[in-house]
Amino acid sequence: MPNRWFAAVIGVLVPPLAFVYLSRWRWVLVYSLAMLAAGWADLTLAGQGAPSGIGLLVSVAAAVQAFILAGRVCFDGRRRWFNTWWGTLSLPLAFVLVVFATRAFLFDLFRIPSSSMAPTLQPGGYAVMQRWGYGVYGAFGLTLYESDVERRTPPHRGELFVFRPPEMAGQLFVMRVIGLPGDHIQYENKQLVLNGEPLPTVFGNDGEQATETLNEQRYSVQYSMTAGPGRRFDHVVPDGHFFVMGDNRDNSRDSRYLGMIPAKDMIGKIVLNW
Repeated sequence: MPNRWFAAVIGVLVPPLAFVYLSRWRWVLVYSLAMLAAGWADLTLAGQGAPSGIGLLVSVAAAVQAFILAGRVCFDGRRRWFNTWWGTLSLPLAFVLVVFATRAFLFDLFRIPSSSMAPTLQPGGYAVMQRWGYGVYGAFGLTLYESDVERRTPPHRGELFVFRPPEMAGQLFVMRVIGLPGDHIQYENKQLVLNGEPLPTVFGNDGEQATETLNEQRYSVQYSMTAGPGRRFDHVVPDGHFFVMGDNRDNSRDSRYLGMIPAKDMIGKIVLNW
């Protein structure tokens, strides 16, 4: 007979897992859907400043039901590995390892920290960063391995890239790559000039929004001030570095203020955002 208290505790922590332990697959599906719905509802309520706790109610209901069912289940000698305590606990452990390995070596989920990339990326939004090929592997603030810069896939102009700002340990920024090593970058009167060629730029009627084209990529940029620091510069990108800018040109702490970004600190390309 299953352990009733173990089933109840697992029901509180991970409701669907309690019913995997009991081989009650219909309830695995029911509580999986219930947890997704409760998570969405709690996030919605929290965003509106309202009290939330639906997920906790689902967990309590699962614990009570698992406790009762565990007293009725009899495996009749057909207990499988996931009907044991160690088998049940190995499932979330395996899931955590898979998630960690995926985020450390393949694709990581990145939350947009500020409005510096607006209107392309909005603060609080999410983006998927490709790690594979870019040489810095790790997840959840832990770096496991860094390959030599020469062995990494180099960033290209126009790409959205995540990087570690110099002298700002533990932080990650996302910006657009504008200049590669050796490029001559000029900027004045809302016009970027790359190696002597102005980037195609089309402004809207309000003069605050524009469509810019770089390396055959078209994207929107915005301006919020008529004058200010960073509105004029003339730089040559040194070897082993990149020049990055935010699409929110008047509200972006980018290479105009941080300086050129070393190649070793460019850690991944944004491949999806929402």
